[in-house]
Amino acid sequence: MAPLKVFAFDYVMEGGQTARALPRAFTQQGEMLIDALVADLETVPGVEVCTMATLRGPGPGLAPPGPSFAERFAACVQTADAVWPLAPESDGLLENLSRDILRGKRILLGSAPGAVRVAASKFKVARALAEGGVPTVPTYRPHAALPAGEGAWVVKPDDGAGCVDTRLFSNRAAALAWIRTSAVQGYILQPFVAGKLGSLSLLCCDGAARLLARNQERVVVHDNRFHFLGSTVNGLIDADGALERLAQQVAAALPTLWGYVGVDIILTDRGAVVLDVNPRLTAAYAGLHASIGCNPAGLVIDLLKGPAMPALPTRRRVVSVDVGSVDAGSFDAGSFEPSAPT
Repeated sequence: MAPLKVFAFDYVMEGGQTARALPRAFTQQGEMLIDALVADLETVPGVEVCTMATLRGPGPGLAPPGPSFAERFAACVQTADAVWPLAPESDGLLENLSRDILRGKRILLGSAPGAVRVAASKFKVARALAEGGVPTVPTYRPHAALPAGEGAWVVKPDDGAGCVDTRLFSNRAAALAWIRTSAVQGYILQPFVAGKLGSLSLLCCDGAARLLARNQERVVVHDNRFHFLGSTVNGLIDADGALERLAQQVAAALPTLWGYVGVDIILTDRGAVVLDVNPRLTAAYAGLHASIGCNPAGLVIDLLKGPAMPALPTRRRVVSVDVGSVDAGSFDAGSFEPSAPT
């Protein structure tokens, strides 16, 4: 039987253009993830891995003169049986790449474009989750009637990726004032929810999920901006099964999520609430193989054989994944008392 030829690529690492500048931590994360993904795929039986580098030849002298990303991408898709895209979901990037893969009649190793479109919008995904009965952080557009009361507020791009351009304000008035003076449109607001930041690494298919890892997230606030520093893979305990149930709720609310999915959560005194859904590899993936003792890329490839979810080892190692740093004087986002921005 011929091997399944899988084309794996990272949009940013291969020179794809983004509408906004991405911080070094984001691009560093992309480098780690594509390296981890390719390493995992190379050990999956019956899979042949190809990348833009391998398909264009061993050296730059053999590459076509000055091809655009779109030209290189299209050529690589045509040589493959299946494609695993790594790209920000912001600005429609991941959705459009996913549609291009399907239009090329190739297997998409990722969520359906419709699910990516919903997940790319903080507002739309919060509404879809709430309609599905999933506890989630309330999310508002600037012109909406915001709840009264004191407390800090978070402002972020509706279609942002990760912590990019996410800001913390001491009160609602300060948050709205900043939005009014910003040259960029498309922000949403969320009340600041105190608690331990975490994420779930899921394997999703047909509205069901397998919880691969429960991760503790390291996020700090510096100069009233959030900065992601990394994940402690399987650093959270789920003694009562609440996170397992939450994983199933998310998958049921967004049934066309497929393959690896990351879910950002906040563990509050009243239980876990969902902050965001990422229909792509997240930082935790870089430590997932070592943590669970089996190949997560292989688990995704196995979904092509049928929707049955695999059994996972019960013993899991805690693995740290570091992706960035900020200047001294930062504060843990879970315990930070916000001040008025200067």
